[in-house]
Amino acid sequence: MDRRSFIQRGAIGTGALICTHKVFGFGLVERSNQQALGDLSSKALTRIAFGSCNYSWQDQSYWKLIAREQPDLWIWLGDNIYSDLATDGLRDDLYQNLKGNSFYKQFRSEVPIIGTWDDHDYAGNNSDKNFSHKDISKRSMLSFLDVPSNAPVWEHCGVYQSYAFGPIGKRVQTILIDNRYNMDKSLIQPKLLGDIQWQWLEDTVRSSDADLIIFGSGINMTSPFAGGELEGWHSFAKDKSRFYGLIAEVGIPTIVLSGDRHFAEITKTILPGGLPLFEVMSSGLTHCSPLVLPHPGALIPAIGQKNFGFLTIDWDDIGPQVKLEIKSPQRYASLGFARTDFTRV
Repeated sequence: MDRRSFIQRGAIGTGALICTHKVFGFGLVERSNQQALGDLSSKALTRIAFGSCNYSWQDQSYWKLIAREQPDLWIWLGDNIYSDLATDGLRDDLYQNLKGNSFYKQFRSEVPIIGTWDDHDYAGNNSDKNFSHKDISKRSMLSFLDVPSNAPVWEHCGVYQSYAFGPIGKRVQTILIDNRYNMDKSLIQPKLLGDIQWQWLEDTVRSSDADLIIFGSGINMTSPFAGGELEGWHSFAKDKSRFYGLIAEVGIPTIVLSGDRHFAEITKTILPGGLPLFEVMSSGLTHCSPLVLPHPGALIPAIGQKNFGFLTIDWDDIGPQVKLEIKSPQRYASLGFARTDFTRV
């Protein structure tokens, strides 16, 4: 049996563990985003926009600038709204107010949208698995994204999802990680993703036939700075090491997109075996901090301005090469960029 046949058959049985906290969608789901994602599934992606940290009650006119970049896809990376201390009803209202905003409404009519969450739209600052209304919050978030009620994510322990776009040879797999639903901050053995999500993630990556994998993570993955109120994968050493090992094992060119920290950076980390792992952290759309942190793998100076991220993919004979870029949501301008140096593995 050839590898791709194995992959196709193996992907069917990746749900051996299921979440017991099953949640179902409700109400009518707009067909526009579903149809747009379906149409996009056969297209070789070349332009992907993404971002995080959005005060949804503030000016949303920046969506016009992002639309000018003509992205094939938009990826939310968390803190898509801020619902700290909100009731379930108020959280729904915040999502619906954003969804009905004229600028965002026009944008979503033109650009397919997927996404994950982080603490402020999940629950509140630095919230973890102990949030008692997490399944209600999940329902609100997936409904905001128009995820159909028969999508596998509704049965997941969290909002982790996977999407594949493009033909073989130019295929992008976008894997959205849930850093909140299972986060365990135990001082003895902290865990980030949880056993069920880890099984799903490893099955998904190992069975991938993609030429480029793009991960969406609400919190920073590669920075060596985390702890206390500053969150990051660095505080979950076993999860981080396990992720690095998985990516090194499959050898597929990989980019991580992240948010959360209210500044932007583009970095490169060399994994065991020599594969480069690029991370583009984009935060935030409506607010930012001039206080930035160093990174040993920085490819550009960190950016303490409002920002969104952008990937431009060039499909050439040796595989995908990607321009990694930070752009301004306030003016039509690039704030910094770097390029990948992937080779076929």
